[in-house]
Amino acid sequence: MPEAPDHLLRQALVSDSPVANVETLIRDYPDLPQQVGTAWAGGFSTDHIPPVVARLLVDRGAPLSIHAAAAFGFTDYLAGMLRADPALVHAPGGDGCTPLHFARDVATAELLLHNGADVHARDEDHDSTPAQWRIGKSPAVSRCLLDYGAAPDIFLAAALGDIALAERLIHENPNCPAHRIGRLPEFPPIGHRGRGGTILQWTLAFNSYPHQIALLKGHQNLFDLLYEKSDARTRLLVCCVLARREEAEVIAGVFPEMVAGLPAADLELLPRYCWETNLNYEAVRLMLDLGFPVAHTERSHGYSPLHNAAWAGHAALVDLLISRGHPVDLVDPGYNATPLGYALHDCLVEKRHPEGDFPAVVESLLRAGSPLSPSAYPTGDPRLDEIISRYVSAA
Repeated sequence: MPEAPDHLLRQALVSDSPVANVETLIRDYPDLPQQVGTAWAGGFSTDHIPPVVARLLVDRGAPLSIHAAAAFGFTDYLAGMLRADPALVHAPGGDGCTPLHFARDVATAELLLHNGADVHARDEDHDSTPAQWRIGKSPAVSRCLLDYGAAPDIFLAAALGDIALAERLIHENPNCPAHRIGRLPEFPPIGHRGRGGTILQWTLAFNSYPHQIALLKGHQNLFDLLYEKSDARTRLLVCCVLARREEAEVIAGVFPEMVAGLPAADLELLPRYCWETNLNYEAVRLMLDLGFPVAHTERSHGYSPLHNAAWAGHAALVDLLISRGHPVDLVDPGYNATPLGYALHDCLVEKRHPEGDFPAVVESLLRAGSPLSPSAYPTGDPRLDEIISRYVSAA
C-alpha cells in the first residue's frame, strides 16, 4: 500500500480540523495508521498531535506503545498495559526515555508514578529527568513530579516562577544563578561526550541563564531575585545576552579587567549568540564593545562567530564581525569550511534560513577577501552567481 507523503501527514496531524483530514487520508492511504503508529512508538513527535487524532488512528489500527500512550494521555490504555505487564513502566523508548518522560498531563504522570515509575530516571542521550523533559510543553507535569520528589534545579524553578524553590536552591548553592543551559559541568551542551546535551536546550532555551528563563515565562519577580543573588560576573553576562547595554557598561566600568579575565566557556557566548538558536545582533555588538574576542570559537563544534552568522544569512551581523576584524578565511574542524562555505551550503542545500540575505552575506565575505573554491561556482542560484562572477573575473 502507498504511504502518505510526509508533508500531507504533517499537515493533517496539526490542522484546525484534524479529524476530518485524517479520515480522508486514511481513505486514500489505508496503511496510514500503521505508518503513524510505527513513527510514534518511541514517544517522539507526539506533542504536536492532538489526542483526538491519535485516538482516531488507534481506533483504526495504529499500534500504540506505552510511550505513545503516555504522550497522548491515554490513561485507559496505559492502565491496561501496566496490568498486563507492570515492567513496562520502566521500558526504554526513544533516547532510552521511560514513559514518564513523555507524560502529557498530571493524571498520566500520577498513574505512572502509582505504578512504580522512577521520578529520577534519566534518558541515555541527554541525561535528563522527566521533570526536565516536560517543563516546556507540560509544566504542570513538572510541578507534579517535583511534588513527588523529583530533583529540582534552578531552571525548573525559573520556568515555574517558584520563588520559594529558587530561594531554597540558592541557599543550598549560592552559585546556582550562574548556571547556564549548555555550560559544563552542570548542564552540558550538544556534542559533549558525543551526546545531545541537556534536554533543557530544547524544552526551555539554548545557552540561557535562569534569569532569561524567568523573563521568558513572564516571572519578573523571580528575575529580580536571581539578579539580586548573582555575583558581578553573572550579572555582566546576563546583561550581555539580554543586550542590557547601560547596566553592562556600568558593571564593566566598575570591574575593568572582568572581560579580559573571563574563562573560555563564557567567551563562547559571542559565537553562540551568532548561532540560529540565540541570534541576537545587539547582544553580539555589546559583547564586542566590551572587549570579547571577535573570533573566539565555541568548543562543541569549533564554529566561529562568522561561521554562525554566515550560516544564518544575517548580513548585518556578518558586516559587524568583519568590521571588527574577524578573519574570513577560518575553517572549522568538522567540515574544513570557511564562513563563505557555510553561507553557500545553507542557502543552496540546507535552506534553514529562507529569510536570510545570502547574496549580501556572500558579497561581504568576498569583498573582505574570503577564498572561494573553484568547485563552488557556478552555484546554480542566479543571485549568487551574479555576485560571485564579478569576483572570479576580477581574480
